[in-house]
Amino acid sequence: MSARLAQFDSLLTRRRAAHGTTAPTQPLRTLRDPWGEPVAEFSRFPSDLELLKAAHRLQGDDWIGPLADDAHAQRLNAAWRLALLRADRHGQARVSREVGPQWISAPHAARPGERPAELRRALQAAAVRQLWQSGWKLVG
Repeated sequence: MSARLAQFDSLLTRRRAAHGTTAPTQPLRTLRDPWGEPVAEFSRFPSDLELLKAAHRLQGDDWIGPLADDAHAQRLNAAWRLALLRADRHGQARVSREVGPQWISAPHAARPGERPAELRRALQAAAVRQLWQSGWKLVG
């Protein structure tokens, strides 16, 4: 009986070793700011939201999402933009002197009844395009 257990154990050990050597390692992807400094590393290709959170250094209580921008509204169509609201951190200097949201995407005219998830994806994609245009890079 113990010989069979030993044989079974050696088969399991060989199988684990074989899986460990054949598994491809994922290359690290590094997000770099326009000055070439590394900001974040990703083990897989990041989503638009993950890129934006890393680029803008969002912390736990910060919020990112679509908000209507009344300054760019046209008739009955609202203009939406991706906004960043930073949580109030007592005892720390403000990141921006302006009160209110930090706009991180261009205005996007949305028709009434447009699905919120589609609007959010479109705004996030536009904000990521702006990152690339301003010199951000994903290396790796």
